[in-house]
Amino acid sequence: MAKIKLMHFSLIAMLEDSKRLMDYLQRLGITELSNVEDVENTLTKYQTAALVQTFARKQKTVNDAVASLERSCKIKRSFVQQFTDTTDISYADYRHLCDNADNVMLMSEHIGDLQAEINAAKQDILRQRTKIDYYRPWEALDLPMNTRRTASAEIFIGLFKSQLQAEDILARLAVELPETEGISAEVVSSEKLQTCAVIVCHHTDAADVERALKAIGFIRPDNPAKTLPRLAIEQCEQAIRAHEERISALIAAIAKYAEHYDSMRMLADYYAAQSDKYRSMEKAATSSRTVILEGYVPARDAEQLRFDIENRFTAQMELEEPDLENEDVPVLIENHAFAGGVESITNMYSPPSNRDLDPNPVMAFFYYLLFGMMLSDAGYGLLMVIFGLVAKYKIKVQGNTRKTASFALYCGISTTIWGALFGGFFGDLIPTICTNFLGWDTGPSLALWFEPTADSIKLMLFSFLIGIIHLFTGLFIRFVTLCKQKDYVGAVCDTVPVYLFVTGLAIVGKDFIEPVSASVKSVGTKLLLIGALLIILTAGRSAKNIFGKLGGGVYALYNNTTGYLGDILSYSRLLALNLVTGVIASVVNMLAAMMGNIVVFVIICLAGHALNIAINLIGTYVHTCRLQYVEYFSKFYEGGGKVFTPFKIDLKHFKIKEENYND
Repeated sequence: MAKIKLMHFSLIAMLEDSKRLMDYLQRLGITELSNVEDVENTLTKYQTAALVQTFARKQKTVNDAVASLERSCKIKRSFVQQFTDTTDISYADYRHLCDNADNVMLMSEHIGDLQAEINAAKQDILRQRTKIDYYRPWEALDLPMNTRRTASAEIFIGLFKSQLQAEDILARLAVELPETEGISAEVVSSEKLQTCAVIVCHHTDAADVERALKAIGFIRPDNPAKTLPRLAIEQCEQAIRAHEERISALIAAIAKYAEHYDSMRMLADYYAAQSDKYRSMEKAATSSRTVILEGYVPARDAEQLRFDIENRFTAQMELEEPDLENEDVPVLIENHAFAGGVESITNMYSPPSNRDLDPNPVMAFFYYLLFGMMLSDAGYGLLMVIFGLVAKYKIKVQGNTRKTASFALYCGISTTIWGALFGGFFGDLIPTICTNFLGWDTGPSLALWFEPTADSIKLMLFSFLIGIIHLFTGLFIRFVTLCKQKDYVGAVCDTVPVYLFVTGLAIVGKDFIEPVSASVKSVGTKLLLIGALLIILTAGRSAKNIFGKLGGGVYALYNNTTGYLGDILSYSRLLALNLVTGVIASVVNMLAAMMGNIVVFVIICLAGHALNIAINLIGTYVHTCRLQYVEYFSKFYEGGGKVFTPFKIDLKHFKIKEENYND
């Protein structure tokens, strides 16, 4: 279907109908609203930022409640839902939830309160466990950790940042206090990086001993227990048990709301839709009694939309052809599965402008062709085909995920075909099995055409041929685009000379690699010269004088020579990635076969081929995109468009089944 024609609409309705009108347009989901310009400063704009923030906060509250439910109980979901996360609902169910949003919101807020208690309890458990870790080295101490003195003695309870014995501590103190006696030391616990100790001395020596202890690295505990360490540990453990029991009770309380799980997820989607609606209302403008809306609608739906709105509301709607030159008109692209699979790749580069043809149908053919030729392993291709079929027809993914599944399916089909032509099935897996486990002298060749490793020159020349066809297709699209713009001179002068020149260049270039017949070489030389002459004569036609025209032509000839030569050589990556995939796969098979054990062989093959397909899928995807973006698009594609984004109820977890709605 490609590009869909859009119509610009202007809509004026009674102010009291504005909310119902916005709800109706959002339900239909076929219009994109644009900002209404107040040229004469007589209109008022909606200020909905506060409402949007309110709905965003409510959505976050509900999403947090949903997350709490998922953590607190096992939500029963089907196998398909594990992947799609989308449930079909009727619009009546959705409307019923909207009318009862307050009740579900109260439940979500209550779950939020329960979750807050759980979080607070978990934080205190973490604090208690930190205390236990802190007190554990002191567990054998039979004094409160904050003890400082007795009636006749000074007590120092602390630690050293090294592993010491009591004798080591006393020896170090003896060095610092050679004349002081009556000092005793006891090690409570000792580890590689820490020694917990108690040092006792007479009151009269307390100041000297404290100074000496600091000199040898003694540190008092930052937060000493006011009771025996083992009792402090027991108190912490009791607190942890109490918190864990409380958490279990709170989780059970949250789990009681499991039956409302879908309602909460639907409410989160509802609040998101409300945020979108009120954000879109800022694009409208109002007078004292009316609301004005502008935007775009597909031409196929325009008349029906006008009829419905004028019959449902006190409103008038005008339709007109958009000014593609002066308006920032969005672009609506619709393609079937084959071309739709590559839409995301085009949009990642840049969506098509209103001047561009939709590149996706032609690009899809070449993308799948080039992708399959690079990966070129029938085994890997079959895995991709299975993945695509299961995703589309078993799991039944929707939206962009379905397009991704189509992309994988068609890439897999192309890879399987090229793999069959080149004889790759998980590399040389079948010949390896035949020679190492079935006793065959040589394994069978599976190639329907030829094996790339045996005739790489043939593959290289074929890659260049594919590249030339790809580039020429881009030039043809440029020809068609210029003709649609009624620039017939540009269409001929910008494409035909290049066709002649590049064809001749390709024939002459091939003669350097593999000799061609004299007659073919003669034709190629003539095409090359005629094309070069035409480029010189036509490429600078926009210049004002003869010297500018010739100078522009010569410069264009230089650009075409270097540019197309580089572009064609760039397609050698088809050869490179083809060989990389096959060679690595063969190495995996060889290493697996060297083990001589079928079980080990299977394990190594599974791991090796999984790694190989993962690496080469990424490489193939990147290099195929590069050929589209740099070589192909540069010949005709401008891009810079804006994707048509309809104002609709965009539900994340649900899909409304009805297509026609009634007030």
